[in-house]
Amino acid sequence: MTINLRVWQQEAMQNYQQALKESRRSLLWEATPGSGKTTAALQLCRHQMQEFGRERLIIVVPTTHLKSQWTQAARRFQLDIDSKFRNRRNWAIDYHGVTVTYQQIANHPKLYQRLSEGAVVVLDEIHHAGDGLSWGDGLREAFKEAGFVLALSGTAFRSDNSTIPFVQYEDDISQPDYVYAYGRAIEDGVCRSVAFFTYGGEMAWVEDGDIIEAKFTDRLTSSSESRRLRAALEPTSGWMHTMLEDAHKMLVETRREHPDAAGLLVAADQEHAHQLGALLQEVSRTRPTVVVSDDRTASNKIKKFADSQRPWLVAVNMVSEGVDIPRLRVGVYATTVTTRLYFRQFLGRIVRMTSQPEGVQVAYCYLPADLRLKMLAEQIEREQRHFIAAQTEREEDDDNVEPLVRQPAPEWQALRSTNHGIESVIVHGGQLSLWGDSNLAGQPAVVKKQLKQKVAERVVLATKNEKKMALSKQIKHLVAAYHHKSGNPYPKIHAYLNQKQGVSSQADCTERQLERRVEILRVLLQKI
Repeated sequence: MTINLRVWQQEAMQNYQQALKESRRSLLWEATPGSGKTTAALQLCRHQMQEFGRERLIIVVPTTHLKSQWTQAARRFQLDIDSKFRNRRNWAIDYHGVTVTYQQIANHPKLYQRLSEGAVVVLDEIHHAGDGLSWGDGLREAFKEAGFVLALSGTAFRSDNSTIPFVQYEDDISQPDYVYAYGRAIEDGVCRSVAFFTYGGEMAWVEDGDIIEAKFTDRLTSSSESRRLRAALEPTSGWMHTMLEDAHKMLVETRREHPDAAGLLVAADQEHAHQLGALLQEVSRTRPTVVVSDDRTASNKIKKFADSQRPWLVAVNMVSEGVDIPRLRVGVYATTVTTRLYFRQFLGRIVRMTSQPEGVQVAYCYLPADLRLKMLAEQIEREQRHFIAAQTEREEDDDNVEPLVRQPAPEWQALRSTNHGIESVIVHGGQLSLWGDSNLAGQPAVVKKQLKQKVAERVVLATKNEKKMALSKQIKHLVAAYHHKSGNPYPKIHAYLNQKQGVSSQADCTERQLERRVEILRVLLQKI
């Protein structure tokens, strides 16, 4: 049996072969969501089992749905995997291995220590090992005697105050053994470019008896920023209607060239998902598939949706990570979670390239013009790795993850808000002026044509000079942000960076050194 590997997957396998020469027993591969890291991982597993006689394969995933997805993918490699394994003393002899969750490992690390002795282990989305101290400790204990461990990550790591097992660190920053970044995946034709449409307007809410009104351009405290976003996303405020109308129009237009193209709306919680599902049904005149975690049939719903031609899927976090539905082309970001980790995983669902339609494919993401979300859109092609942070910093990060749209407390109530339509369009990290007449915003065919031209230019003409110019521009913004937060003068910041990297000037930096400079600045910003 022959599996045709993409160029990057072949490079990853070369990295693996080098590790074998060095007698290493673990690797970390970081590949952008939607690029096919499951295929590369299973190729490694098959090599381990054939060449080294590994008789056991254990695949660890963050969610139950991913267990069956890995099982299906493994069949292409003639590997039979039990996705229903329930922490027994062993699995049936007609299976090559099992898929289990991180929680299963944490609950019974000693069991898996015995089961994994001499086995090949895959840790999918390894950053989840930082979700709880018990998860990380459980992994260390469970797989310390494994024959080979492959850790995978498809997204940016968040800050954490403890190291993640089977990951190497340098200056408290994780160091993957192989990286396949989103920017390269676009240029290779492996992933779609994403065009972000941000929507502004005026939000209003009642807080402690006071009526507060604010635009997304207004400067507010962190807590008020969250309440403003919450007011916009509240289904009763009226703000979401305009954005959903435009997203559905774009989906209808996209389906002219890609008949089974679909849209994904990610909501804040289960009640919010049902409410927005009803609003989307009103706008689109079609019933969306709504998937929530309490529904025992959720995995079946996702599979049926993936194999159908239904236009819309509404979910909370079940589809935010790892779920493979390549026909998704339009995304609506309707949650108050503003972390890079969640944002990147959501986008990973709409960027996977398909064989049809031929030519340039673009994904379209609709989101509020919240400054935090716009910054994430502008930084989408830059990776951030796990770094060791203080406990207080971790707590702040956790607060951002917590969904804020829930049953309103008596002292808070969303009022009627106004959505003025598209505020900006962001592609490849830069804002575009695609039209002088704002009425064109409602003409998806015109907008779509211009965006495809812009993306085609990027894919064909991207040179090292252009990449380094884009990195330098990002460094400029990060240095300015650090200057304003820390009070350090610009020359002092640049001098520190030059000294840290052993160069006399940023002009002397290679492309990799510029990427490293971006990482250093992000760590500095998050430590303030």
